[in-house]
Amino acid sequence: MNTASRIEPQKKFVPMIQLNSVSVFNHNYRVFNSLDLRLESGVSYLIKGSNGVGKTMLLKLIAGKIQPRKGIIKYNFIDDHLNWDEKYELRKKYIHFVPTLALHDLISTPDLFYQQRYYTIESTPLTTVRDYLGERLNHPNLIQLPSTFQLNHILDLELTHLSNGQLKKLIILKRLLDSIPHFLILDYPFEGLDVESRIELRDFLDHLVSTHQIQLIIADNEHPQLPQSITKTIILDKDRSLIISHTVAEHMSFGIETIPVPKIMESETVVELCEVKIKYGDKVILENVNWKINRGERWALTGRNGSGKTTLFSLIYADHPLAYSEKVYLFGKRRGTGESIWDIKKRISYLGPEQFHFLDYTTEQLTVNEYLEKSSTGTKRLNDLIDFFQLDELLFRKLMHLSNGQLQLILLINLFSSQKELLLLDEPFQFLDPHYKKRVNDYLEMQLEESVTMILITHYANDVERWTNFRMTL
Repeated sequence: MNTASRIEPQKKFVPMIQLNSVSVFNHNYRVFNSLDLRLESGVSYLIKGSNGVGKTMLLKLIAGKIQPRKGIIKYNFIDDHLNWDEKYELRKKYIHFVPTLALHDLISTPDLFYQQRYYTIESTPLTTVRDYLGERLNHPNLIQLPSTFQLNHILDLELTHLSNGQLKKLIILKRLLDSIPHFLILDYPFEGLDVESRIELRDFLDHLVSTHQIQLIIADNEHPQLPQSITKTIILDKDRSLIISHTVAEHMSFGIETIPVPKIMESETVVELCEVKIKYGDKVILENVNWKINRGERWALTGRNGSGKTTLFSLIYADHPLAYSEKVYLFGKRRGTGESIWDIKKRISYLGPEQFHFLDYTTEQLTVNEYLEKSSTGTKRLNDLIDFFQLDELLFRKLMHLSNGQLQLILLINLFSSQKELLLLDEPFQFLDPHYKKRVNDYLEMQLEESVTMILITHYANDVERWTNFRMTL
């Protein structure tokens, strides 16, 4: 008789996270009260809800970046008997959190600063992608990369010369090269990416789920290219409770005091670029760019991440030093023929991703009301904007305490507080939930004067179709 003992099959480990009666405050502002949530094994989640409802806060809670005031968070892959430091190290190993402002952390090093990408033409070489990834490149077997997600073509580029989308992909890849986690938590990962890059990132994330059994937790406003591996949605409503369905209320319409835009001749050319070329070392960013923009026209500036769209904006907004040596004409005058940078900027309204990421500490300490009052051209118009965008609840909160979407909205309202001749919008709808995006669209539709010239950088076809008559593709 065979007396060999039976060998039981080994059970596969299934990581799970559970929040029990969790309460969280953002300073004196309650975000969650007695929140219960169980993240099932093998399930990838989308977290959605209106701006300011607590999506990013929930991501930070799950990742252990913040601790609840009440309640507990349990991880079945972390022993409760370990000390705090040991638990911290295990959370860092098994939960990778990539925040929206990881981009800020990446470029805000001692040798880098806002707009430096335009001022490194002849300076000492800065950190390259290869330098940033370091020894991780010698261990490519840690993670299998699909053919659609490769960085070989940018390894020798300096970080300041990468586009917003390229930087995001680089940050995610670096975290994964450190170690393969149980959970990959991403805060608005698709913002700022062109269509091809969103598809590339989506396929890469689906590859991670299928190849490495990583569970995704993503906060997003439902981009059309979300990973197919996401099978469940966590929806937060405006009273900070967890619900299973979500509706957007109808919004009232308000009128806004109109600020007349200075009259200019119908035939005036607002922007003209002739044979423009931008080159950093051997890397050509723009070449043979010819572009003429007339008064009142609505343009879309499109192209892949890294094609030079934001660089082109920097020439128009007088931030780029090569505007002096290139044939760049603004409001009928060539750059360098008399008008100062500030004379030009008085006639241009500009919003771009770098303004979002590089708010200085003093500005962040201001309340929404204080910040808007600094730039407003009049109390009546500011009050109209506050009513139109329904800001009463946010007015006395500091900018540093706002969600990403709320901050983006305030930056836009600050821009709208004074209408100028030329409006430059670089990804203006990033982070906005459907409610806030509708309000911004309503404003542009009802309040933007016909004489204002607008150039819009976007990666979304519906925005191009709605707001532009002309298109420039790099």
